[in-house]
Amino acid sequence: MEKRLTNRDLQALETERKVTDMAMKLVREYGYDQVTISQICNACGVAKGTFYSYFNSKKDILIKLTSRFNKELSQLFIYDEDLSAVTLYQNAVTAYLNYVKKDGHDFTKSYVKAMIDEELATENTKTSIELQKEFIDKVLSKGIRDGDFQLNMSYDDFFEIFSAALMGVLTQWCMRHEIDDLITLGQRVLFPIINLMKK
Repeated sequence: MEKRLTNRDLQALETERKVTDMAMKLVREYGYDQVTISQICNACGVAKGTFYSYFNSKKDILIKLTSRFNKELSQLFIYDEDLSAVTLYQNAVTAYLNYVKKDGHDFTKSYVKAMIDEELATENTKTSIELQKEFIDKVLSKGIRDGDFQLNMSYDDFFEIFSAALMGVLTQWCMRHEIDDLITLGQRVLFPIINLMKK
């Protein structure tokens, strides 16, 4: 039987959500490197002790944000058995690019840099790019089952190529600002990658 949350539990969850929301707002506005725990606490109206009762460090905020992004992204990757594997792949790529674009260059640059600096990929948490692997593996399986793809490489190898290309797209977009639209750039680079699995 699931434990019923007390008023105190609910208040703790609300405080944690408030701190996370404020941290995200400040990181969007100023960048991860520039935001301090003191700023987050002051903006939320909570003591530093309260912050440390939910998080061990600023890095934990990044992990929490990543978890939130994953949940939001997982709702964008829609698997429809009636669509071809290529269409499913292209839809997932476009959904991801649109999701990233809404946060803009500055936040994306700050977030990617923070992920690298904090070595978040080594944590026991999925990054948003890893979240796509499960979906893409499913798409590749469908393509092979439907006879559109053949196993030209392992799923892991395909994903390594895909993720490297995606990180390159995000980096180029952050560096170029408005020179390239993220959707156009991303589709131009990422759409052809699926051809590696075609017969």
